[in-house]
Amino acid sequence: MKRGRCRRPGPCATMEGFGPRETGEGGRLLPSKAAPGPGGDRRYRQAVELFEKAVKAFGKKDFARARGHLDRLLESHGDEADLAERARSYLVMCDRADGRKPPRPRTFEEVLNFGVVLHNRGEYAQAVKYLRQAVDKHPRNEHALYCLAAAQARAGETEAAVKALRSAIQANPASRTQARQDPDFEALRNQEGFVALVAPTLS
Repeated sequence: MKRGRCRRPGPCATMEGFGPRETGEGGRLLPSKAAPGPGGDRRYRQAVELFEKAVKAFGKKDFARARGHLDRLLESHGDEADLAERARSYLVMCDRADGRKPPRPRTFEEVLNFGVVLHNRGEYAQAVKYLRQAVDKHPRNEHALYCLAAAQARAGETEAAVKALRSAIQANPASRTQARQDPDFEALRNQEGFVALVAPTLS
């Protein structure tokens, strides 16, 4: 089945097209776009380049190389807060893949990013666990709600997925259009509740 779009850092995600409901190559979930930090556009692009290299290495299971790029990003561009949060999430995943005991994600961003990485790895039940924690921390965050719905749909939790998606759409009506085209919700295409929820509205 084609991978879906929970967006934020996925194993083969790129930084191009970051957005709260955007996807990378293969439909993987991507991080929401962060505005350039205090270092300006040039430094932000340098940080993005390191992040992209890390993601590419991660996708190839070259965790040592990925960890090196992530460590450099945090050392040289730690003031780019949004990217730094994602880098820490990937470091957790590198440790996990290497059999190390990773630090527990604690902040909203860490928990959300970790859940999305799990989603992109196809570990949907675990993704639901962390994305639910993210929603518990910020119950009205559209991105967290949408990602939770996508993971629940993949995990077979259809009723819960529709409920979470409804909340995401209430928080941001643009999610309706995204969900209509999102492969993550393929299992819900014939569900009456989902069909009604994503149906175009009269303007």
